[in-house]
Parts: sequence; structure tokens; C-alpha cells
Amino acid sequence: MKNSRLSFCASLGIIKAEDFKLLVESNVTRYHHNLETAKSFFGTICTTHTFEQRVETIRAAKRAGLSVCSGGIFGMGESDDQILEMALELKALDGDAVPINFLSPVPGTPMENLSCLTPLKCLKIIALFRYVLPEKEIIICGGRESNLGLLHPLIFYAGASGIMTGNYLTTRGSRLENDLDMLRQLSLIPREKPASGCR
Repeated sequence: MKNSRLSFCASLGIIKAEDFKLLVESNVTRYHHNLETAKSFFGTICTTHTFEQRVETIRAAKRAGLSVCSGGIFGMGESDDQILEMALELKALDGDAVPINFLSPVPGTPMENLSCLTPLKCLKIIALFRYVLPEKEIIICGGRESNLGLLHPLIFYAGASGIMTGNYLTTRGSRLENDLDMLRQLSLIPREKPASGCR
């Protein structure tokens, strides 16, 4: 497995310290665990666990020697100050990759009528995270197509390092062929294998 072109990333939520040791022994190199939003806004969107539990999970993954992928989702009603707050919290945690998701309101959910994002605001969020986290991998994931529309290719000029391709947890995403075609038109070359961990 060590010579494989594949890298393995686990996204298992809040787990115990001994579970991280098992992941390392299983050749997992990265743990994905989003903060989701700023500490001051977290209680508004989640009541099943605390922001501090999410932070401790990230710290435990790092102590186990895993690379960390942690970011969040925007467009849930957070303020501009809270967007900056979250960026600074991620900077303090010093993970390796930061996935940025944009809310795609789904009918029948509590946030079905939210419309807090514009294409330009999405680009500003990416640019802010690039400014605060200059050395980190910033990966644009869920909601990029529906929220950015025709400005979608500009994510790389705003500071994105990469994109997640294919479908997401609850919404459809872009087909790999379409994303590769976009990269070709931008004269960008996909990296064949990450330097470490998975992106």
C-alpha cells in the first residue's frame, strides 16, 4: 500500500485517541474533520455536541501523527466577522488542508430559504482564507457550481489550491470530465499524487 498512487483520508467524526492509532496502523495519512463554522455561531447550527469537541478531535488527530483536513461551510447566516473568526481559528489549529463549502439550500431542511451568498462573496471568502492561511491547501468543495455560476473558474485566481470533483453528500457536483476540461482551459495541470495525505 505504501507504493500505491492512492492516499487515504478518513472522515469519521468525533472518535477516541486509540481509534486514531488504529487509523495510523491502517495506513490512513489524513483525518478530515470540519469545524463547520465559527465558535460564536456554532451553537446556532449544532446542538448535539460542542465546538470544543470538534477542536479536540483535530488536536487528537495531530497528536497521533495524522495530517489534518479541516474547514467548514458558508452561507448559513454567519456574519462577515464570524467568517474571519473561523479563518483565525483554523490558523491557530494549524491543519494542512482547508475545505471550503458553500451552502446549497435543500427543500424541506431548516435552511431551505437561506440565500446569503453571491458569486462575488464566495470569491471574497476564498481570498480571505488564502490571505489568513497563505501556506495551506484550500480546497473548494460543495456548492461551488451552484453558488459561483459563471464566475466558478475564478476560484483559482481568488486563491484556491484545488477542488473536490464529483457528487457531494446531499447534492450533485460537477463531473470529473467537466472539471478537467475547465482546468485545461485555465492552463492548469492537475497534480498526479498529493505530496502527503489526501486532499
